[in-house]
Amino acid sequence: MVPPGTALAVLRSAPMASRLPAPLPAGVRLPSVPSYLPPPADAPTFNELFGFMRDAERRFDSLRMRIEDRTSTAHGEELETHEIWLRHPERAKVVTRFGSEGLRADSLVWVTDGERIRTYDARSHTASERPVRERPEGITDPRLPAFARVYVPITHLPMESLAETFVHPYGYCRNLLMTARLTMLGTTTLAGDRDAWLIRADQPRRTELLTDRPDHWLEVGVDRVTGMVLLIVEHVGDVITRHAEATYVETDLALADDIFRLHLSKDVTLLY
Repeated sequence: MVPPGTALAVLRSAPMASRLPAPLPAGVRLPSVPSYLPPPADAPTFNELFGFMRDAERRFDSLRMRIEDRTSTAHGEELETHEIWLRHPERAKVVTRFGSEGLRADSLVWVTDGERIRTYDARSHTASERPVRERPEGITDPRLPAFARVYVPITHLPMESLAETFVHPYGYCRNLLMTARLTMLGTTTLAGDRDAWLIRADQPRRTELLTDRPDHWLEVGVDRVTGMVLLIVEHVGDVITRHAEATYVETDLALADDIFRLHLSKDVTLLY
């Protein structure tokens, strides 16, 4: 693990030079990284910070969050907006909207009460309902090494989603950040007025395929009060390829039961 303040060189490989990403298409300008101040003398170590992040959801009873995820693709800039409502225990709703227009016809709704998961995809006018997946026995055994244990959340969110990464960051820390070369860049302000740690994680990809990027690196913003992730910026060299940021965060607010109900019309096709 790299001590805070250690300068990191950008990794480059001559055989991979021709594989570096082309400039963004005309008109595509992903948001830049926020300015930051140098880390204070009492900045946490990365082990301390990751331990703090593990229990992020335990620092509030309810949450309202909006995440804007912008990516650079062959089609230009693409935007997904994730609206999150969460109330402990086990009540959550995530609405994902595709595109900048925010049309109802381009959205995906995910709702859970802790026992069942219900979804509605407006693009195909289909819905689903299924039980929450049971987790294998023993995955939280304290005798297991930390990298082998799985965090069981108080309130479930969609697996392998930005909502899961931002609100339940333990898996992101264990599977990605802890395998990178890390630098504590300093402190910044995100989601309006929330103080955050800003980390640089150099994560070269070595797949030996055309997707291999020897100079892939990340900037990650972590809320200093809760430990939630507020920002993930992916770079390949000097190009920003993804910018996911929590633009609105509010904790411990009153959320009515009706927020977590999914109302469907009679003509919706139920898949399972």
